[in-house]
Amino acid sequence: METAITLNMVQKKLQTFQTKVMEDVQKKMDVMFEELVQEVRQYEMQSNEFKNFRQHHELWSNRLTNQMEVVDSTTKTVTSEVKERKTETEEHDKSKKKLPDKVFVPRESYLTCLLEVDHMKAIYHVFVAVLLLLLLNVSANDYFEEGRVNFGLNTIKGGFRGIHYVLGVLVVKNILAFGLFYAFRIWAAVRFSLLQNKVLCSFWNKSCLILFISFQLVFGYVGSMLCIKFNLPFVSSSVLLLETVRLMMKMHAFVRTNAGRQLQGKLKGDSKVQVMLPKFSSYLYFLFAPTLIYRDEYPRTKQIRWKFALSRLSEVIAIMFVYSYVHERYIEPLFKKYGDEEITKASLSVKIFGMLMPSTIIFLCGFYLILHSWMNFAAEVLRFADRMFYKDWWTASNYEAYYRNWNIVVHDWLYEYIYKDMYNHIFKGSKLMSSLTVFFVSAYVHEHILGFGLKLFYPIMYVFFGGFGVFFIAMTKNLPKQFGNFVVWFTLISGNSLMIALYVMEYYARQNCPVGDSFLDYIKPVSWSCNGLTEN
Repeated sequence: METAITLNMVQKKLQTFQTKVMEDVQKKMDVMFEELVQEVRQYEMQSNEFKNFRQHHELWSNRLTNQMEVVDSTTKTVTSEVKERKTETEEHDKSKKKLPDKVFVPRESYLTCLLEVDHMKAIYHVFVAVLLLLLLNVSANDYFEEGRVNFGLNTIKGGFRGIHYVLGVLVVKNILAFGLFYAFRIWAAVRFSLLQNKVLCSFWNKSCLILFISFQLVFGYVGSMLCIKFNLPFVSSSVLLLETVRLMMKMHAFVRTNAGRQLQGKLKGDSKVQVMLPKFSSYLYFLFAPTLIYRDEYPRTKQIRWKFALSRLSEVIAIMFVYSYVHERYIEPLFKKYGDEEITKASLSVKIFGMLMPSTIIFLCGFYLILHSWMNFAAEVLRFADRMFYKDWWTASNYEAYYRNWNIVVHDWLYEYIYKDMYNHIFKGSKLMSSLTVFFVSAYVHEHILGFGLKLFYPIMYVFFGGFGVFFIAMTKNLPKQFGNFVVWFTLISGNSLMIALYVMEYYARQNCPVGDSFLDYIKPVSWSCNGLTEN
């Protein structure tokens, strides 16, 4: 009787184990199928429109063949594991699977491939034509109303006021980042010499960890305080804050990756084994490469396409003039007197709905400026071959896909150095808590940059990103594809419009209304009380 019960229990456990393993197989197959579809998409675009068809055909055929071989080998491997692993202990070990690592491969950005198609290129030409007409509109208005033409240069000059201070500070920050490389080598050398003394080695490791965390905090604090010290405008502040955050993320990536390697250099018998230290040339290239994931080597292109690089740089300059036009023609006329004039429900509605088009332009141009034009320019000059800085987020039918595909550069860093560490070491396998940590860290950094850039405390971004963003993930998870894509776009446009309008109202209210010097006055929203919402 007891033997029958035991056999029944073992049978149930084996069935449960088989079900879990097959689910893992299905997940792996789904991921590889998605990658395969992306490869096919780029191959189709290239085969239909690109030159040198035969070369591309051979290249993509080999890659697709390799993908299929990986799928087949993975299926066979996991199937054999189902037959071999039959005990509860081995099942527990199987559940602790390693999270995948970032793999760099030579590939172009989505829009680079799409814009090789004649139909997409025609749409691109339409946008260029509209841009030129906008510049003509600005020039005509300036000439007939003010008797001069400035092409929005006054706004650009005002936005970059104090940029020489920013450049000086960034030079110092980069020198400090260089110094981190040699500080890391000192830590590794001393640690290697102390391996036989566990107490001293542990003390040395913990002391250096505390020192590194303190250095990062001071590094970020100084950059933020200098924005206030020099009274920098929003554009100059954004350059300083974004570069500070970028360097902090780069330094964390370098230390986190190489410290993990060094910690594996343990004693083997009576001998010590030291892991190879990275070269300064690898670290230097990483500091300027358009990626936040550290590797000793990256795939590189054979030559620089200077025509392509200059085209991307010209797009960066053109979008600066677009932003100047949006500010002078839409934002400033709507909100410049906010706080001086009486605000009614009708006027407030006009202001918020009047931001729909400008906010959409800011959102789309910001994506194109940073993630396509600037990143591809930097990648081309540095011969960085992996240009997958974003995916086709515009086709996302839910917010989970949107967040995953919108900004691959930052998403990879958050996944590699926040999510995986939370999942493996802090929350021990909890995907929910690890994901929430990633969201709140990302929301805080976004809010920090906007807050110090605008010189105000108004955590709208944190509420929208860390609150509504998480809610929309659950809300749009099971929506039909077409309707889900509509919901994503509708909420993106309306949400960005409301968020930017609230920030602009608070900014101009602080310019036009008296604000006290106390801490409470600093964190209290001025736009709600000074001829604002509460009085009406």
